Amino acid sequence: MAATFTLQLKRPNHSILLRSKKNFLEFRPNASLHLGFKLSTNYFYIEYGQKLNDTNYGNSQVGNNSYKSYRIGIPIANTYTEVYYQEWIGFSSDENPETGCDYCLERPNLSSRERSAHFLYATNSNFSMKALNSNGSEGVTWSTSPLLTFYLNRLKFRDYGGLLQGSSNNNFSFFANLTSLELRQAGVGIGYGLLAPLGPFYMGLAGIIGAGYQDNRRENLSGSKVNETGFGSHWSLKTMLATHGPGINLGLKGFLFSNIYEVGDSNNAASLNYNIYLYSSYTW
Repeated sequence: MAATFTLQLKRPNHSILLRSKKNFLEFRPNASLHLGFKLSTNYFYIEYGQKLNDTNYGNSQVGNNSYKSYRIGIPIANTYTEVYYQEWIGFSSDENPETGCDYCLERPNLSSRERSAHFLYATNSNFSMKALNSNGSEGVTWSTSPLLTFYLNRLKFRDYGGLLQGSSNNNFSFFANLTSLELRQAGVGIGYGLLAPLGPFYMGLAGIIGAGYQDNRRENLSGSKVNETGFGSHWSLKTMLATHGPGINLGLKGFLFSNIYEVGDSNNAASLNYNIYLYSSYTW
């Protein structure tokens, strides 16, 4: 059984977006670079990220060094199953637009925790999920395929002092009285994937759009709780440019995804995420 060890340098990010009618708020962390370690076989891979302290590109120390992530994936032939967890503590927000500084309000106690699981199926039995999601150590041949997915997602924002603490409360009255917002979504999606060998390199590309049932749970400053159901949506984009074949490989890959939730009349909450990886792998 072949095994691959991957060393990767990762730049993660995760924004919280709140919408009330035509008004938008954004909360951004200052994540450090991460040094990632991944061990993969023909049947699974497990990935762990270790932060590199004080490597954030922002001026604020709030949210720096606070990111954690864990990922387990099972790429078998034309199927792919993944369980994923990420945690962020500390954000900067644009809640005070009149100051002329976009992300100056520091929110050190605001946290966001996201858990997800999804199953991805390529209708083309020759499409390699390992090459799309992990590495091309087995070599890559030209292939394309429609993709089908089933996913579960849980996202929770929380600050016991209130989700909003700036001067935007009047425009976001729905969120201003909340201390936490927990969002759960179960849905299905469709998309398309491509694997293209380019000499010693290969390119991987896949996009997914999904929608499904959601449950949102809100806790107010008074301690009272509200549960509602509604409609949610999901989109994701994966890209890969790397060498392929046995032995040592080098690559650059990106993963962008967002889950969007409807939490009230003309009110939405969303997470917008990206991970950019520079990696080196060795297969033996």
